[in-house]
Amino acid sequence: MSLFQRSGVIGAIRKRLATWDAPTPQNNGQAYGSDWYDRAYTAIETYHVAYEKSPYYSIWTVIVDRIRQNGLRRVLEIGCGPGQLAALLLDQGVEHYTGLDFSPVAISIARNTVPRGRFVVDDACTSTLYVDIEYDVIVCTEVLEHIDDDLSVVTHFRPGVRCLCTVPNFPYESHVRHFRDVDEVVRRYSAFFDDFDVATIKGPQTEGQMYFLFEGVRNEYRL
Repeated sequence: MSLFQRSGVIGAIRKRLATWDAPTPQNNGQAYGSDWYDRAYTAIETYHVAYEKSPYYSIWTVIVDRIRQNGLRRVLEIGCGPGQLAALLLDQGVEHYTGLDFSPVAISIARNTVPRGRFVVDDACTSTLYVDIEYDVIVCTEVLEHIDDDLSVVTHFRPGVRCLCTVPNFPYESHVRHFRDVDEVVRRYSAFFDDFDVATIKGPQTEGQMYFLFEGVRNEYRL
């Protein structure tokens, strides 16, 4: 088989994998607008604590370590929330940080608490930041499970850029989907990345809750 033929086969496999909506448990979650998240960011105490006290801190430290190990200094964070991960990244040597979130309340909190970062009210599905700014790495934690058309968001990630994303294994009111195991994460997202890897990290909130951290370099594949 020639190199051209092999490339065609690989491309066909990637397309089939990416367009197969991997089966995930049904739940009562749904996608909400920014008003719902504004209320959540206002009311939930853990969004107002220092990053080391956040229930996501254990996940964030893994992400920060990988960014440091790869010498990445310019971060674009999709769904940055109130800026807790931004503060950790900047404390650990990131030189240029831009975060976007469609919740004005989240962005207001982030701007007040992390003045070193740049924060933009924007929609992950339509933002032009993907092409308007320079960055070495995209971080997207606990976002994709909240979006109906998550694959469309992934296609906006710039080819050649390393990406670190997390998705959960448990249902929630605002989770459109969740993933039972690593295989389901691979089936849904691996076609869009080279050097794809998935790690499983235990969640601190409830026994049995897990987060899947997937990482890879965005390739040219599009739906």
